[in-house]
Amino acid sequence: MNLLYSLAGLGVGLLVGMTGVGGGSLMTPVLVLLFGFHPATAVGTDLLFAAVTKTVGSGVHGFSGTVNWRVTGLLAIGSIPATVITVSLIARIGAASPQMAQIISLVLGAALVVTALAVILRNRIQAFALARLARSNRGARRS
Repeated sequence: MNLLYSLAGLGVGLLVGMTGVGGGSLMTPVLVLLFGFHPATAVGTDLLFAAVTKTVGSGVHGFSGTVNWRVTGLLAIGSIPATVITVSLIARIGAASPQMAQIISLVLGAALVVTALAVILRNRIQAFALARLARSNRGARRS
């Protein structure tokens, strides 16, 4: 079983390094579905795993100049408070409760479906966004 954990980590690490897809969208389902962890434990375990792997990846990308620091800061402005609030709510409700397991599983499943659809429909989404941006730019020039 210990070898399976290492192989799962290897597989997720390869996919994250190759695709940039968040490890949580890969590792958390592996921990829940393959290894039978409670969803809250899988999330917590994955967060610590992600902290280590993302620290290494961040260092490599930061030193190679492939980080847009302005966008990183803007993302952090929304992400950090939302994370603190969410984790606080989970702690208040009780991370190990059956209700929280159900909520986490439902949200995780929905996030994975939305992510998969976004990847599949990427070209259409980008075309829609570009057309909308072009329309808004034309309207701004008329004003």
